[in-house]
Amino acid sequence: MKRVLSIMIALCMMLISIPAMAETASPEILEWVRAQADALSPDQKVVNVFTWTGYIPDEVVNQFMDETGITINYSPLLGDNEEVRTKISANPDMYDLVICSDYIIGTMADQGLLHEIDPAKIPNYANINPGFQGKFYDPDNKYTIPYTNSIPMLVYNTATSPVEVTGYTDLWDSAFENSLVCVAESRVIIGMAQKKLGMSYNETDPEKLALVKDELIKLRPNIVTLNSDTPHNALISGDASAGFMYGSQYNAARALIPELQNVYPKEGLGYGIDNIVVPAGAQHLDATYIFLNYLLDGQVSAYISSVIFYGNCNTAATEFLPESFQDEALQNLDPQMYAEAEFIMPLDAETQAIYDDIWISFRQ
Repeated sequence: MKRVLSIMIALCMMLISIPAMAETASPEILEWVRAQADALSPDQKVVNVFTWTGYIPDEVVNQFMDETGITINYSPLLGDNEEVRTKISANPDMYDLVICSDYIIGTMADQGLLHEIDPAKIPNYANINPGFQGKFYDPDNKYTIPYTNSIPMLVYNTATSPVEVTGYTDLWDSAFENSLVCVAESRVIIGMAQKKLGMSYNETDPEKLALVKDELIKLRPNIVTLNSDTPHNALISGDASAGFMYGSQYNAARALIPELQNVYPKEGLGYGIDNIVVPAGAQHLDATYIFLNYLLDGQVSAYISSVIFYGNCNTAATEFLPESFQDEALQNLDPQMYAEAEFIMPLDAETQAIYDDIWISFRQ
């Protein structure tokens, strides 16, 4: 799922009251991380992070480095979750901490690409909301730390959109020619065509997938840009009048364009949980565990949510979340919506090849 750059963070700050830097982390966690870091040798004071730009806010990273002397090398993920699997497979010792989406995690675990996390080394592990654990991609909670959750949505400008948007089907209207923006995530976008045709996000029948391919190609003339990090910028600039993106991106644009309306498509919802994982070849495990425990501090977790505006997965964060965040409708969806939403699941190699062909054909 991700997807945020500095401009989005700045826009989100306009929307909600962000805690002061002094309140970013509890005194207890700062004392703990300092003590743990002091025991590390200089060559171990490194954590190599790989995820979407800004997904761990700069203030959080900088405070951790200032307090501990541990260097966080933050490598930006510019593509989708398939890029995560490809890079970790090719370079298993390049990163120590990665944040990526649910379905790809099960695939990486099956391929032996992930390190089993030891909860005993993370005192704040108990802060994880158990409602986000035990999922299909990690049923025994061996590899994951839930980070955020989200439901992608349709967004349209009520002042400029040529049609009212109520579901995926509306995006195929020829009136939207060259005026749609969507996240550049293959399974999410293929999923729009699947839901339009009444299928699951995880369809495996080759004949049905051939119909999905044809349907998705019909959508291509309406797409002005595909962008996973800042799709909302096309709405802000006026290049697009509608699109498909995540709640944080919608909120960033809505701060400047009050005419924007979000829509949960009538054909069905997708649901995702982004998780922190540790690659099997991680070279700086001790420093990584220190950073993990810091990220799970209630105040740190609340600060992260108030900046990136994705759903929070930390029970200790609730009391520190700004009222504006807790009152926001996007963070308090009807539980039935979550119950009816569908996870994107891993695919077997043969079916994945069909999906890859659909995506390549769509992007040409």
